[in-house]
Amino acid sequence: MTYSFDLSRTMTCDVAVVGGGTAGVFAAIAAARSGAKTVLIEKNNVPGGTMTVADVCYPGLFFAWGKRIIGGPCWESVERTIALGGAELPPITFKPVRHWHEQIRMNRFVYTHVLFEMLREAGVELLASCMLSHISEEDDGLTLLVTGKSGLFAVKAKTAIDATGDANLCAMAGYALMKSPTQQPATLSNHLSGYTLTDEIREAIRCAGAQADLPPSVTADRILHYLATHKFNMHIPSIDAETSEGKTSLERRALEDMMKVYAFCRSIKGLENLTVDYVAQETGVRETNRVLGETVITAEDYISGVRYPDSVCYAFYPIDLHVMDGIEQTFHEENVVAKIPYRALIPKGSRRILCAGRCISSDTYANSAVRVEAVCMATGQAAGVAAALCAAQNIPAAAVDYAGLCRGLQTIGAILPE
Repeated sequence: MTYSFDLSRTMTCDVAVVGGGTAGVFAAIAAARSGAKTVLIEKNNVPGGTMTVADVCYPGLFFAWGKRIIGGPCWESVERTIALGGAELPPITFKPVRHWHEQIRMNRFVYTHVLFEMLREAGVELLASCMLSHISEEDDGLTLLVTGKSGLFAVKAKTAIDATGDANLCAMAGYALMKSPTQQPATLSNHLSGYTLTDEIREAIRCAGAQADLPPSVTADRILHYLATHKFNMHIPSIDAETSEGKTSLERRALEDMMKVYAFCRSIKGLENLTVDYVAQETGVRETNRVLGETVITAEDYISGVRYPDSVCYAFYPIDLHVMDGIEQTFHEENVVAKIPYRALIPKGSRRILCAGRCISSDTYANSAVRVEAVCMATGQAAGVAAALCAAQNIPAAAVDYAGLCRGLQTIGAILPE
């Protein structure tokens, strides 16, 4: 298929990062700090992805068994947010009562500002409100057709990173993908106000809940939990959210389900003034496509902490597979920390494309752990440094010297598996 567009509107760069979310923003910063001229293409109007537009702004986990295991620009972003009064580091212990106690609660406004500043300081060309429309691979690099608010233009790059979360770039380029038969549900962040939870309200909800027109997974006990936490923390079935049609359906379903619970609650005496005073810009998606890479991270290797010969970062989060009626979890044994291999960032057979974030090569259960934000940040940094080396040396992704990659990661302050 031939596409016609104005080649006079062409940008050139060493590294093009598609997706400026949790992984992509740090892939771009790492590539730029490694000497690559870098362009970052982001569909939203601000960087940060799930952390900013979906308001899941509490990354974890940077620590394992009392020791910090992830460094580099992503950790710098946390430190800078703390310095501006936008976060506090929680108590770090060898073994917290709950693993999520060591997630770092970030102020979304401050954190978004920090990301903009770090991208600017690194010299990254951020193209917000833009989406990839087509990609072609040539002998000397890649041509990305991008749709912006003023129309179509081209970005010519020596190498590219798929940080879309949905493997959109790899899909367009024709690389093999994996997808679970049933994807994890999604969640739309929100906040409730306008009420005080009383025993009378609790009893009324328990009595009326069984007869109400509520989403299948929502029970009276769940509603009471929502009210106690001041948010409808509902699981929304997520089907094909990597497509425009699937994402549209998800967003509509999320609001419809929330409205059912909202209407039910407001019908209860004492909750007449309940208000949804905040809802995130988009629903947080946990799972869509995964790239079939040069290696696949399995749940067994992840939870046992296998050290790959090309390990590029640590990961420390339990296997955390969300299902409609709960979560299936498996935790690491004491002093065990998972690692991520570089080959899991390379789509099988790819020369000039890497991936980072939740679409890296992993099976269903391993992906439920590596999809979390601190791990996405760390894989983004690894992909960024590797892409810069590919561009500088004009070599395929698989030919990157591991020792050289390690030196590059250490230069930007990343922590490497021992």
